[in-house]
Amino acid sequence: MAGKMMDEEFGIELSAEAPPQNAPWPAAPHELRRLRIRKRESQEKFWSRFGVTQSSGSRFETGVMIPPPVAILLRLYVNGTLSDDDLHG
Repeated sequence: MAGKMMDEEFGIELSAEAPPQNAPWPAAPHELRRLRIRKRESQEKFWSRFGVTQSSGSRFETGVMIPPPVAILLRLYVNGTLSDDDLHG
């Protein structure tokens, strides 16, 4: 149910390429996993930059609702407003 709520709230599908600049994020849970895999990072490394543990990141990738502060950071990161250097993980 949480994944469905997140899908409805953000409701977009992304291609294998980078998301459009104005795309709302985070998208569907599988898109979070796809983003992490494209970066060739472990869950621990990827999610730590957002202040999230590996186990919570894993839950987000399977559909658990992402807290608003983390969702905002993800959106800024994907849109290019924040870089890896901006987020210390």
